[in-house]
Amino acid sequence: MVGEANDGHEAVASAGQLAPDVVLMDVRMPDGDGVLAAREITSKYPTTKVVALTWLDDPSTVRDMLSAGAMGYVVKGGTMDELCSAIKRARSGEPELDQRVLPAAMEDLRRLLEEERERREEVERLSRARSEFVQILSHELRTPLTVITGTLKMFQAAAGVPEEHASILESAVRRADQLEFLIEGLELIESGHMEEGVGYAFEAVRSAGDRLGTRPDAVDVAPEPWEGVPQRYLDRVTYELLSNAVRHGRPPIEASSRHENGFGVLRVSDSGGWAADAQDFTAFFQRDMSETRTAGGFGLGLFVSSRLCQSCDGELTVREVAGRTVAEARFRLR
Repeated sequence: MVGEANDGHEAVASAGQLAPDVVLMDVRMPDGDGVLAAREITSKYPTTKVVALTWLDDPSTVRDMLSAGAMGYVVKGGTMDELCSAIKRARSGEPELDQRVLPAAMEDLRRLLEEERERREEVERLSRARSEFVQILSHELRTPLTVITGTLKMFQAAAGVPEEHASILESAVRRADQLEFLIEGLELIESGHMEEGVGYAFEAVRSAGDRLGTRPDAVDVAPEPWEGVPQRYLDRVTYELLSNAVRHGRPPIEASSRHENGFGVLRVSDSGGWAADAQDFTAFFQRDMSETRTAGGFGLGLFVSSRLCQSCDGELTVREVAGRTVAEARFRLR
């Protein structure tokens, strides 16, 4: 034995000064309890192991000490051999529970596992409900949107439409197409990566350029396949990144891709010099990608992109590097 302490505060201080292999800790002490002292010792001095030595054998106390980092729990009144065994096992990193608290601890564990199962089922139920809601919402939006778009295009094709009305119709059709594209993005998120296949970054860049009516100023995209990344996911993310660079950034705009440590990485950069915080990718968060504008925002575009990356065990980041806005989308390859 290298030292002793009268309370929890002394125990923490002595553990720092003496660096013992094992601390025998009572649970209830004056001036600071054993649970707090055990947690502080295991946090500050991880090589020191804590064994609880106490008269208390109720499940809540056992759980509190174990969650505080104790490697063993011994009830006073046992044999010296039991105490020595707990100390030796704790020193070697092996847990030890007194047989008198084991049944209660197992029952506590069973209860916690049951609560966790119920929470998991509730989360799954809410997830299904959300998915069903998005499916219903998208269906209810698509039906009138199809009718509206068809009617607008019919008016566009009609002869003798005044010029001022024609421009209004063109704008309305464009807005309807944008709304339909937004619905497709939400449906992609809710698909939960049920799609399989192989994606190609160069195809995604070409498709995005066709939709935008413009190309990046520089493209360095390899033709190698992205195994396990659905082409529709890659197409959508590429479009959103290039769209933001074109609409809110500054030229030159560059697009590149690479394979890195098991990930496919798509990189789009421009001279806007803007960076996003992680919370910016929550739904409906509005922020502009240009340092010259104070209103507007990327809205759901980057939110959709970030969720598609996450569904492939990846992430989306937007940061400022040497005065340039750099957006990187990562997808884990299979």
